[in-house]
Amino acid sequence: MKAVTEVVGSLVAAFAVLVALCACGAPRDPAADVTPPAEETGNAIQQSPSAPPPAVPRRSSALEDNRAPVPPAPNRIEIPDLGIDVRVQPVGLDAQGRMGLFDDPSIAAWYQWGSAPASPAGSTVIAAHVDSLEYDLLPFARLRDAVAAMPVFVTDDAGTRHAYTVERLEITGKADVDWPAAFDRSGPPRLTLVTCGGEFDYENRRYLSNLVLTATPAGESG
Repeated sequence: MKAVTEVVGSLVAAFAVLVALCACGAPRDPAADVTPPAEETGNAIQQSPSAPPPAVPRRSSALEDNRAPVPPAPNRIEIPDLGIDVRVQPVGLDAQGRMGLFDDPSIAAWYQWGSAPASPAGSTVIAAHVDSLEYDLLPFARLRDAVAAMPVFVTDDAGTRHAYTVERLEITGKADVDWPAAFDRSGPPRLTLVTCGGEFDYENRRYLSNLVLTATPAGESG
């Protein structure tokens, strides 16, 4: 109940929700097959101690206008060209004030206090682990092969299949990612997909970068 109170109690708060996405398991090293211990992996989007916390929404955008209907939550994301087809479920903040992720590789997380696919504005944020000790590489690892104009589809609880096309793909050091832009609830509707990327730091058991894919609406598909 305390976490819910904090979410509803403020419109925008500065907190580190995606500054260091997922302390994921190490990628498989074909030479040494080195993976970090299970106790050193995480299931949440974690804070980078060297980066300033971004200002991101902490309550539903629908609460800003009681007259506005609550948009349906996304429940599936597909990128056929990459063989990605995973379930999507909503998440808020975990006990440490971070956006949670699911251990199960068949589930991606939608940040429910931000925009949804049917929202008239803003960024719909969906994130997932890139790999794990138990499941090895996960579907979002294939995002690195996305190219401009590649189709992306997100289906919501109303049964609407929202079509997007990839606009850009960036792999950026965790401290340099523009998280306020990723979570922005203003501006044109868009889809933001996030996972880990870049080099893995074996000493500290973390990826050094985040992969952020931005896609723009391409009309609706039934």
